[in-house]
Amino acid sequence: MVHPLSQLTPSELEQAVSYVKNQHPGKTLHIKSVSAEEPPKQKVIEYLQAEKSGKSPAPIDRIAYCIYYVMEEKRVSELWVNLSEQKVTKYAQQPRGIHPPIDPWEGEEALKTCMNHPEVLQAARDSGLDDEAISNLVADAWMYGCDQEGDVPRMMMLLVYSKNPANKHDDSNMYAFPLPFVPVYDVLEKKFVKVDWCATGGDDDDAVVRSFNYNTRPSGRNVIDHCQTNEYLPDLQPSLRTDLKPYNVVQPEGPSFTVSDENLVQWQKWRFRIGFNPREGLVIHDVDYDGRNTFYRLSMSEMAVPYGDPRPPLHRKMAFDFGDAGAGKCANELTLGCDCLGTIKYFDGHIVEPTGKVVTKKNVICMHEQDDGLLWKHTNYRTNRPAVVRRRILILQTILTVGNYEYIFNWHFDQAGGITLQLRATGIVSTQLIDEGKKSQWGNIVSPGVLATSHQHIFNMRIDPAIDGHKNTVMVQETQAVPWDEKNPKGTGFKNVGKAIEKSCYLDSDIQANRYLKIVNENKINPISGKPVGYKVIGTPTAMLYAQPGSIARKRAAFATHHYWVSKYKDQEFYAGGVWTNQSSNEVGGVSEAVARNENVRNEDVVVWHSFGLTHHPRVEDFPVMPVEMLNVSLVPNDFFTQNPSIDVPPSTQQFNRSVDVMAKRSCHL
Repeated sequence: MVHPLSQLTPSELEQAVSYVKNQHPGKTLHIKSVSAEEPPKQKVIEYLQAEKSGKSPAPIDRIAYCIYYVMEEKRVSELWVNLSEQKVTKYAQQPRGIHPPIDPWEGEEALKTCMNHPEVLQAARDSGLDDEAISNLVADAWMYGCDQEGDVPRMMMLLVYSKNPANKHDDSNMYAFPLPFVPVYDVLEKKFVKVDWCATGGDDDDAVVRSFNYNTRPSGRNVIDHCQTNEYLPDLQPSLRTDLKPYNVVQPEGPSFTVSDENLVQWQKWRFRIGFNPREGLVIHDVDYDGRNTFYRLSMSEMAVPYGDPRPPLHRKMAFDFGDAGAGKCANELTLGCDCLGTIKYFDGHIVEPTGKVVTKKNVICMHEQDDGLLWKHTNYRTNRPAVVRRRILILQTILTVGNYEYIFNWHFDQAGGITLQLRATGIVSTQLIDEGKKSQWGNIVSPGVLATSHQHIFNMRIDPAIDGHKNTVMVQETQAVPWDEKNPKGTGFKNVGKAIEKSCYLDSDIQANRYLKIVNENKINPISGKPVGYKVIGTPTAMLYAQPGSIARKRAAFATHHYWVSKYKDQEFYAGGVWTNQSSNEVGGVSEAVARNENVRNEDVVVWHSFGLTHHPRVEDFPVMPVEMLNVSLVPNDFFTQNPSIDVPPSTQQFNRSVDVMAKRSCHL
């Protein structure tokens, strides 16, 4: 029996595809995704309770959820297939103007159609390129974005670049040679639409015409002549460092974790299941510590990437990387010794291609242990005896490549009952051409002729808590300075005060108030503190969306306007930015609608959504490839235990760790 929290197996996916094809005999299909629809939460809870008590759980039907186009109809279709009962249970079509995610196959069609179109070739010639240079053009297929209400045709835009003219290498850094025009493609009609020209001038050019000047490109010569080679590939570097010695991570007795039932992980009192789907990628289910519930589901819900150049057509650059592309579809197949070091356990992911072919993506998640410095230490200064315990963490890692960018999601489980999401952004900044000698307020010049626009990456982490059960309350905790009075005669007093959230709402960080959220179970009191058991959310208080109120960009990414959202749980409500983000003009079915229901959330089944991000003003040092920039969000026990839960971790000793001092024969006390 397949566990209800497991992804669909290849054979289940093949069955689902056959039902989709049988639903539309003789029609042309373009399948977007097929994944397991998570069962109703209450059914899963009953299943898990039976499983953990040693009983035989009642089976839960396996439901395949399918999104696809019937190309003759040009509307998004949805099909639900009960694989357990071998029957279709529901079919629906979305109205025109609702667009599913883009995919690489559509991108390839756009490239083939547009890059050979006479108007695109003429645009290249108008940019001063000869036939040989034109043959070396490449492009990124991009989300069209949205700048208007209503039924907008399903579009895609192409950002055009040249391979390095000096070497024409297939892996050369094309982003160092951007071209100033954007072909637009109609995805459903499969046809070229137009060429949009980009402004390449500087701030003075914009000011002179009280608008945007698109006619500053030099005439009579190649517009990228002032661009220069700027490679990232090691093979294309003149030399590499020679003083880096090998660093081998060895676990002679193997790892401390175990994996059973394909996705059930147990490590250092932790027990949880690993899931995977095309949209969210890695999902963590049913998280227990030492036999106690902590979280029902943890995931990355959405990511919006709006760009700050308001000059058309690049004002449309706003991607929802999860909703518009899919984290699971963009997941890398990880490589031993490169993406993960040490003793590694890999997990595969299964996806469906547009033709219905089922493909297994190998190694989309890697899991390993890592030393992470000291966990705790104290030296009794009277006797000079130290007690030292090192911090071991278990890391689940998945890496996405979404066009030019890479996103690295690491979930860290520690021995003291804490969970941290560490997010790393790297890859190559999206670039555009700027005239020689010009500067622009909309970004920074990172290479000759290359403007990297200011932009944001705003993420949303979905936290479905189960703090000793599924009836939880979210507390807003703040630190308050106590006024001068007879109880605070020297003005030094301050205290921590908390207030329970009663109704679904949003709220923002307040650094001076030291505001944080604490998820508690008011039905269970810690015998030491006398307070409800709980977990603290250590969020990341970053800048939110800069798009103006009333703008389409702001309406379609409401989740990115506040740091925290608290809603009552609802089945199938997983996506902060809504279900259909591609070319959306409003956030429909997202977290803003969940909060707008104004439901009671105290001592209820609640969900906490945390939005945070990077506001990226590119540096020259971010090119030709960006060193990782990191963000961390932590979930740590807060009066959940009766003492430090890691007090029983064995001490750090030289006998155990086998460290080497290259300067002298010294070690910590044995």
